[in-house]
Amino acid sequence: MKFVKYILFAIAFVAVSCEDKLELQPAQSLSTEESLADVKGMLTALYGAYDMLQDLNLYGRDYIVMPELEADLVYLALSNSNRYVANYTFLWNADNGNITAVWNDYYTVILRCNNIINNIDKLEGNAADKNQIKGEALALRALSHFDLVRVFAKQYTQSNPTSDLGVPVILESKIDEPARNTIAEVYNQITSDLEATKGLLADEGKFRFGPDAVNALLARVYLYKGDYANAEKFASDVISTGKYAIADDIIAAFKAPGSSEEIFTLKFTASETRGSDNLGRFFNPTGYGDARVTMDCISLYEPADTRLGFIYQHTNGQMYTNKFLAQDGVDGLFSPKILRISEMYLIRAEARAKQNKFADAIADLNAIRAKRGASALAGIADADVFQTVLDERRRELAFEGHTKFDLYRNGLEMVRDQCNTGIELDAPCNLAVSSDLRVYPIPTREIDVNQSMVQNAGY
Repeated sequence: MKFVKYILFAIAFVAVSCEDKLELQPAQSLSTEESLADVKGMLTALYGAYDMLQDLNLYGRDYIVMPELEADLVYLALSNSNRYVANYTFLWNADNGNITAVWNDYYTVILRCNNIINNIDKLEGNAADKNQIKGEALALRALSHFDLVRVFAKQYTQSNPTSDLGVPVILESKIDEPARNTIAEVYNQITSDLEATKGLLADEGKFRFGPDAVNALLARVYLYKGDYANAEKFASDVISTGKYAIADDIIAAFKAPGSSEEIFTLKFTASETRGSDNLGRFFNPTGYGDARVTMDCISLYEPADTRLGFIYQHTNGQMYTNKFLAQDGVDGLFSPKILRISEMYLIRAEARAKQNKFADAIADLNAIRAKRGASALAGIADADVFQTVLDERRRELAFEGHTKFDLYRNGLEMVRDQCNTGIELDAPCNLAVSSDLRVYPIPTREIDVNQSMVQNAGY
């Protein structure tokens, strides 16, 4: 049976572990027809899509951990639990379980969203409620296609986007063997979905997609696309709302969800703990503690920079991060801050630097640095502004899943200065700009069952 057929039949478009969020009959007892029969069922299906994003293979852990281990701010300890070895060493292939799970889970989210998007207008019910559900499903579909294309295809700015292959754009739940769309086609669908949310969404708070989160995601997408005017515009739109503020205490802001920093956070409750599989347990020595902080990272900070508070030396003499320490007193539990206001300042700064608005770019960086105890930037030569922006992104967004993408989309070599010193697992100390390993392989299972699917170069 084709994988797409399998996934279509396997998905129950309902929430899992959503009792805290919505009082409905257990998700397992709802048929697909029942879950799509009315607006209440559609809301349950929407929570199911959000819940899938919380999966360990996505923002529950892997989609944050893997991009960091494939860069230079953390390393995989020589003594480790045998997790993500292939990611740190770049020794994966098309059968890699973690990579396959990212593909499968994101297409599950997309197909759940499609059943909402393509059916909700047929139902009777309050128009505002239907619009909200449809708008959020469009936003989640856009996020999923975006997260897929940036790992299974070349970066837009480092490709020929109108001919290089991206990922299949899936807009309907049907039995099919979809071919890969071009990178440009995938990005066009992402921005189209996000624009289609306009007029549908109201502000439902930080833990669901609203108008500001859509604009924040558009700012990120346009940055990746190299459309710097639009990246600046949408980042400015979010900043100018005045509803979000760079945290005065960034350490405190990461201890619990709901801070002034957050535009869209995927909220975990204490009852949704994965125990030893919580995100922070991979970083914390009280858990696996396999991912540890490199000197490449530590050297980025001034001594008074409060972000150094996220890094500490354990009794074994090695350096760890406590950025994902213990929400609600649960070891390693963390609610991923997928979009936050500091990133909007960083996006705008980079977009401005790329448009030769150097003074404005530095002003955006200083807005963050003023809240972090770092000295104000001054006297930066125009030629150095772009690198200064990238350095600030590394400081502010460290360990959050952005590091490798910032290198790749800017056509920069990945260089690990701390490498093979005897405390890390032996691994390549650099990854060339031309390396095929900058793109994940299409999973073997998908190649085997889909005659339209084309594998990436090098696999």
